[in-house]
Amino acid sequence: MVPGLLQTPDYARTLIRLAHPAEPDSEITRRVEMRTRRQILLTRKKPTNFDVILGESALRSAVGSRRIMDTQLRHLADAGTRTNISVRVLPFRAGVPLGDLTGPFTILDFPQPKRGVTAEPPVVYAEGYAGAMYFEDPDVVARYRQTHIALGQVALSEQDSRQLLRDIAREYAE
Repeated sequence: MVPGLLQTPDYARTLIRLAHPAEPDSEITRRVEMRTRRQILLTRKKPTNFDVILGESALRSAVGSRRIMDTQLRHLADAGTRTNISVRVLPFRAGVPLGDLTGPFTILDFPQPKRGVTAEPPVVYAEGYAGAMYFEDPDVVARYRQTHIALGQVALSEQDSRQLLRDIAREYAE
């Protein structure tokens, strides 16, 4: 699925509603607003760098209506034009490049603080159906970095990814 930092409100609302069908509309709205507010990290004066590799299945698995998917995919393509955001697609034709599926993960690197202050170590955040896990062990973080590099070697270029995103968006718009 599309990472929360790049989700449109309608896409996020649909996912949250599917995950929490018994929640009242007010709670769904609150969760969508929180997710949307976090996106400021990507657009503020000193934005966070965000390097995303999405499996093609995330683009072709409909979340909500055709309009929601069309809007979401165009949003991804547009976001990838920002200098701090890289969006690349791992196409179906790449197969399973690691011989196993990794599931969604995020490597969190923290800025180096001023002298005399201890830096926060990198952390891997791995999402799963039953919850999330955080890995701080340097060997595990290194393994996930290697995984990201390996996936990046078979992912489409940013330009080809934008073209694919726009092509699939047009399929939803028809």
